[in-house]
Amino acid sequence: MVSVSAEQRFNDYDPFAWLYTQYWGEEFHQEAIPALDRLILRLLPRRAEVLDLCCGDGRIAQTLSKRGYRVTGLDGSERMLTFAKRRAPKVEFFLADARRFKLPRRFHAVISTFDSLNHIMNTADLKKVFRNVAASLKPGGLFAFDLNREPAYAGLWSRTTTIVDKTAVSVARGSYDRVRKTAVCNVTLLRLDGDRWERSDFRLRQKFHARADVLRALTQTGFAPQVFDAARDLAMQGDIGSERDFYLGKLTGPRPSGSGHQLTEPTQGDTMPRAGPARNPPARSTSDRLGRVTSHTTQ
Repeated sequence: MVSVSAEQRFNDYDPFAWLYTQYWGEEFHQEAIPALDRLILRLLPRRAEVLDLCCGDGRIAQTLSKRGYRVTGLDGSERMLTFAKRRAPKVEFFLADARRFKLPRRFHAVISTFDSLNHIMNTADLKKVFRNVAASLKPGGLFAFDLNREPAYAGLWSRTTTIVDKTAVSVARGSYDRVRKTAVCNVTLLRLDGDRWERSDFRLRQKFHARADVLRALTQTGFAPQVFDAARDLAMQGDIGSERDFYLGKLTGPRPSGSGHQLTEPTQGDTMPRAGPARNPPARSTSDRLGRVTSHTTQ
């Protein structure tokens, strides 16, 4: 069992787990699976071993497991993994920090979605994640993940979003520091427990990582990387696809700094275009996407 103490792992999502599972996760999942099909899943052998890094409540792990992939999930939030294990009981889940885990070199691919790695707050720690991923991949293995671009924080992240339901009320207030390149989302949750309303307040933080820094870190840790625009190249719609990059790296072995090169795909097929300047798709309404839930967003 791979696990570390709460003090050593990223556990900011413990207080957020219930809210995420009930109201936040499904919309991204609906867009992420087709994007992963286009980006990486089409390149994998049948019954490939896949590590879902920062797997959250297990939605993607569940889908891949049902397709016949041999999936392992890893997350730093114990409460998130509680939901994941209920959702995907056939998947093996580990409680560990992405910066500190160690698994056998058995995976054909590692994926990490929903800007999970934006929670890594500096480039040095991001490289630790990349090294751990490289150490768990078979030779020639693939690594796919997404990151928010800076306009996502200046625009989308900085909104105030509310959810009002019969059993829950939440307010998420975001802000972005352009100097430190860090984003903060302060969340207040009121949840009905029996005949009483329970209040919790928590904070989520993210870091904008410049594309050049990410590509350099990938190259230095043994990957040949490519970048794809989530909306234009992978057809992710609405706010989910806006100002989001997907990275795809093939493990080639350590290379000197600054010696990056293009990914050579391991299977035949058309090569997807490289990402260029972002193009914002038309906004998609998220109101009432869960039936009784009403969502309101303000700038």
